[in-house]
Amino acid sequence: MNKEDLIRLTKEHIHEATHYNVEFLKKVYSDNVMYVMVNEKDEISTMSKDDLINYFTQRQNEGLAPLAETSDFLYANADEKTAMVIVNREMEFNGRLEKMLFTLIWEKTDSGWIICKESVSVQPI
Repeated sequence: MNKEDLIRLTKEHIHEATHYNVEFLKKVYSDNVMYVMVNEKDEISTMSKDDLINYFTQRQNEGLAPLAETSDFLYANADEKTAMVIVNREMEFNGRLEKMLFTLIWEKTDSGWIICKESVSVQPI
Protein backbone atom coordinates (compact mmCIF):
# COMPACT_ATOMS: atom_id res chain seq x y z
CA MET A 1 0.00 0.00 0.00
CA ASN A 2 1.32 3.46 -0.76
CA LYS A 3 1.32 6.40 1.63
CA GLU A 4 -1.69 8.11 0.06
CA ASP A 5 -3.83 4.95 0.26
CA LEU A 6 -2.79 4.43 3.88
CA ILE A 7 -3.81 7.97 4.80
CA ARG A 8 -7.10 7.57 2.90
CA LEU A 9 -7.82 4.28 4.70
CA THR A 10 -7.01 5.83 8.08
CA LYS A 11 -9.20 8.87 7.35
CA GLU A 12 -12.05 6.48 6.54
CA HIS A 13 -11.47 4.72 9.86
CA ILE A 14 -11.43 8.05 11.72
CA HIS A 15 -14.67 9.14 10.04
CA GLU A 16 -16.49 5.88 10.78
CA ALA A 17 -15.21 5.75 14.38
CA THR A 18 -16.10 9.37 15.14
CA HIS A 19 -19.62 8.70 13.85
CA TYR A 20 -19.90 5.45 15.88
CA ASN A 21 -20.31 3.10 12.90
CA VAL A 22 -20.10 -0.07 14.96
CA GLU A 23 -20.52 -2.46 12.02
CA PHE A 24 -17.53 -0.86 10.28
CA LEU A 25 -15.46 -1.05 13.48
CA LYS A 26 -16.27 -4.74 13.93
CA LYS A 27 -14.71 -5.35 10.51
CA VAL A 28 -11.69 -3.04 10.76
CA TYR A 29 -10.45 -4.10 14.21
CA SER A 30 -8.63 -7.41 14.48
CA ASP A 31 -10.23 -9.92 16.86
CA ASN A 32 -7.00 -9.69 18.86
CA VAL A 33 -6.53 -5.92 18.59
CA MET A 34 -4.31 -4.39 21.26
CA TYR A 35 -5.47 -0.86 22.22
CA VAL A 36 -3.42 1.09 24.77
CA MET A 37 -4.13 4.59 26.12
CA VAL A 38 -1.60 6.60 28.14
CA ASN A 39 -2.92 9.67 29.97
CA GLU A 40 -1.07 12.78 31.15
CA LYS A 41 -0.14 11.04 34.43
CA ASP A 42 1.44 8.15 32.48
CA GLU A 43 -1.38 5.87 33.63
CA ILE A 44 -2.16 3.11 31.16
CA SER A 45 -5.51 1.64 30.25
CA THR A 46 -6.12 -1.05 27.67
CA MET A 47 -9.08 -2.23 25.63
CA SER A 48 -9.90 -5.41 23.77
CA LYS A 49 -12.01 -5.50 20.61
CA ASP A 50 -15.10 -6.19 22.72
CA ASP A 51 -14.27 -3.20 24.94
CA LEU A 52 -13.86 -0.93 21.91
CA ILE A 53 -17.09 -2.10 20.30
CA ASN A 54 -18.97 -1.68 23.59
CA TYR A 55 -17.53 1.84 24.02
CA PHE A 56 -18.63 2.98 20.56
CA THR A 57 -22.00 1.21 20.87
CA GLN A 58 -22.66 3.02 24.16
CA ARG A 59 -21.82 6.41 22.58
CA GLN A 60 -24.07 5.57 19.62
CA ASN A 61 -26.95 4.46 21.88
CA GLU A 62 -26.66 7.64 23.96
CA GLY A 63 -26.99 9.71 20.79
CA LEU A 64 -23.77 11.60 21.48
CA ALA A 65 -22.50 14.07 18.90
CA PRO A 66 -19.73 12.78 16.64
CA LEU A 67 -16.15 13.29 17.79
CA ALA A 68 -13.89 15.67 15.87
CA GLU A 69 -12.39 14.32 12.66
CA THR A 70 -9.56 16.84 12.28
CA SER A 71 -6.30 14.96 11.85
CA ASP A 72 -2.67 15.86 11.25
CA PHE A 73 -0.78 12.93 9.74
CA LEU A 74 2.77 12.95 11.07
CA TYR A 75 3.93 9.62 9.63
CA ALA A 76 2.58 7.03 7.24
CA ASN A 77 4.51 4.06 5.86
CA ALA A 78 3.51 0.67 4.53
CA ASP A 79 4.60 -2.34 2.58
CA GLU A 80 2.48 -5.14 1.13
CA LYS A 81 1.79 -6.74 4.54
CA THR A 82 1.92 -4.10 7.29
CA ALA A 83 1.41 -0.38 7.72
CA MET A 84 1.95 2.22 10.41
CA VAL A 85 0.45 5.67 10.74
CA ILE A 86 0.92 8.34 13.43
CA VAL A 87 -1.88 10.90 13.67
CA ASN A 88 -2.14 13.97 15.86
CA ARG A 89 -5.71 14.94 16.75
CA GLU A 90 -7.36 17.51 18.99
CA MET A 91 -10.86 16.94 20.28
CA GLU A 92 -13.26 17.42 23.13
CA PHE A 93 -12.93 14.23 25.14
CA ASN A 94 -13.38 13.36 28.82
CA GLY A 95 -15.09 16.72 29.28
CA ARG A 96 -12.07 18.75 28.13
CA LEU A 97 -10.09 19.68 25.06
CA GLU A 98 -7.32 17.13 24.55
CA LYS A 99 -4.38 16.57 22.23
CA MET A 100 -4.31 12.91 21.25
CA LEU A 101 -1.38 11.29 19.47
CA PHE A 102 -2.52 8.03 17.85
CA THR A 103 -0.35 5.27 16.43
CA LEU A 104 -2.15 2.65 14.34
CA ILE A 105 -0.61 -0.57 13.06
CA TRP A 106 -2.47 -2.08 10.11
CA GLU A 107 -2.11 -5.63 8.84
CA LYS A 108 -3.09 -7.03 5.44
CA THR A 109 -5.35 -10.09 5.64
CA ASP A 110 -7.25 -12.14 3.08
CA SER A 111 -10.30 -9.95 3.74
CA GLY A 112 -8.44 -6.62 3.58
CA TRP A 113 -6.56 -4.26 5.89
CA ILE A 114 -7.34 -4.42 9.61
CA ILE A 115 -6.02 -2.63 12.69
CA CYS A 116 -4.06 -4.99 14.90
CA LYS A 117 -2.57 -2.42 17.31
CA GLU A 118 -3.55 1.10 18.28
CA SER A 119 -2.12 3.38 20.93
CA VAL A 120 -2.98 6.89 22.00
CA SER A 121 -1.18 9.36 24.24
CA VAL A 122 -3.55 11.91 25.75
CA GLN A 123 -2.67 15.40 27.02
CA PRO A 124 -5.11 18.12 28.08
CA ILE A 125 -4.81 21.41 26.22
